[in-house]
Amino acid sequence: MAEGAVYVYGIIPAAEQGTLSVTGVADRDVRLIPHGPVAALVSDFDDDALAAAREVRRHWRVLEQASKAATVLPVRFGTVMESDDVVREEMLVPHAERLEALLRELEGRVQLSLKGGYDEEQLLREVIAGSPAISRLRERVRMLPEAAGYYERIRLGELIASEVARRREQDTGVALTMLEPLAVAARAEEPRRPDAAFDLSFLVERDGIDSFSQAVGALDEKVGARIQLRYVGPLPPYSFAQDELTAGADPWA
Repeated sequence: MAEGAVYVYGIIPAAEQGTLSVTGVADRDVRLIPHGPVAALVSDFDDDALAAAREVRRHWRVLEQASKAATVLPVRFGTVMESDDVVREEMLVPHAERLEALLRELEGRVQLSLKGGYDEEQLLREVIAGSPAISRLRERVRMLPEAAGYYERIRLGELIASEVARRREQDTGVALTMLEPLAVAARAEEPRRPDAAFDLSFLVERDGIDSFSQAVGALDEKVGARIQLRYVGPLPPYSFAQDELTAGADPWA
């Protein structure tokens, strides 16, 4: 049994003991800590701190490599536990039944993520051209001295923001209508950037990836003139394991 601290990447079925040809955090080999039907994917860890940018990439690479052959429940970045025994006693033993059930539920399924981004200048032109009220107010603001047009500028900003939100909701609906029927589940995250059109994650059967990708291509043909798509996957089911793994389990909080 290994001595000392270990870095934890995720949970996989113990029966899926494939070899990972990828370097883990701090240049350490990745190994398994099994307990019954589940196992923690770990590497030894003796550094005082994580160099976040570099190690985040390694964390993701380990999970993505593992997910090519196994069902993986990702653990949050930066999870370090004192020893193999602590991993078993605090992570695997108390949650084994729930982890096994979730692994069964996600078996053969992967996450495909799709982000859409607007060209902000083009979006603004479309918003102004598509709304007579916004267009009129914009012209009025342009004619007023800066101090005199203070409240009108606030109102103009509110109207534009409202119209962008309406378009974002509409475009999200179009994407979901085209893609959700090909997925087991879908999640829409709140866009974090002002130029974001949507941030979507889909849980898809492995044998359905090609059909889903074709649908993404069709969506690109439909909205590509206005929205730039960023399609990533297959990935471990980050967005579909977290809710299940949060309650009462610090490594997944």
